Amino acid sequence: MNPTRLHSRVLRVSPRLSAVVSVSLVAGCAPPGLLDAPSKEALELALTQTIMDPTVTCEELRANFRVEYLPLVETPDQAGLAYEEHWIPTPDGEFLHVWYLPTVLDRGTVVLAQGAAGAMPCYLYLAKLMIDNGWSLVMFDYHGFGASSGRVALASVPGDLELALDWALQRTGREQVTLMGVSLGTIPAVAVAVQRPEAVNAVVLDSPVVLGDQFSRLAFALQDPQEFIDRLDPELVSDRIIDRLTAPLLIFAGSRDILTPPESARRLYDLAAGPKRLVEFDGVPHARGPYREPGLYSFNLEMFLSWTWSQEVSFDAFFARIPAPNP
Repeated sequence: MNPTRLHSRVLRVSPRLSAVVSVSLVAGCAPPGLLDAPSKEALELALTQTIMDPTVTCEELRANFRVEYLPLVETPDQAGLAYEEHWIPTPDGEFLHVWYLPTVLDRGTVVLAQGAAGAMPCYLYLAKLMIDNGWSLVMFDYHGFGASSGRVALASVPGDLELALDWALQRTGREQVTLMGVSLGTIPAVAVAVQRPEAVNAVVLDSPVVLGDQFSRLAFALQDPQEFIDRLDPELVSDRIIDRLTAPLLIFAGSRDILTPPESARRLYDLAAGPKRLVEFDGVPHARGPYREPGLYSFNLEMFLSWTWSQEVSFDAFFARIPAPNP
């Protein structure tokens, strides 16, 4: 994503607040000065306009990720993937656009919560990594993204994922599914897994966004960073609720991630209560694991999903036989 383009959208809210939030999330630092915490609504609006951009195209993301070799497609069938198209009505009278990508093997179902930029087609490469191994996928666009209607809002993201979760359970007839979040999508993945433990058998977080840490890093620029954090809905602050996550957890992190420094991913890992595994990619930036280290990424994801959907032995016993992900 182009930071200049992103910042021009942010400044429509509160210039001082937006500058701090924008710089902190994009560059990992902030200008000097002390800011009081705004209202909950103003803070969530600033975060929405800072973080989320539904106008980013797959071509722009492809260039940003330096994966120009990947084809640009608009629907799964253009990538050789079978799919069904559906629409989920939302409580506010809007509709979420959904793709269901079934596989012949149908080893299990993964619901994918995507990042803060781009629509579903931009995430088909990641989906294909799992589909090729027999995992069925449910993908959806958040409010205001892609063909989904409504207003883009960070606060609505957990509810969007929960709607997709309920739809997936009904469509597949399964009692549980696996939730996978990428970047921003890790926030609702944690929130929904904590709220709906009976429906979620495991969680995968790729480059988790840790808002609590982001504000804490701005201690010298904010009057009271904790007040900013406290004003947010707890389900948006993964580090405040992940200690209630009991489902098995897999975290992917990159050593060159400036949006989510490795220490933030490690803190989430340490806080999680259930069985867990952390895979760090050396020299990899934010959310680039599938593209920079596709073999290592796919292997660890496949091993985790295989255990999740079989559980023939204990988590520790199973992964004791797997090479350490971070030698």
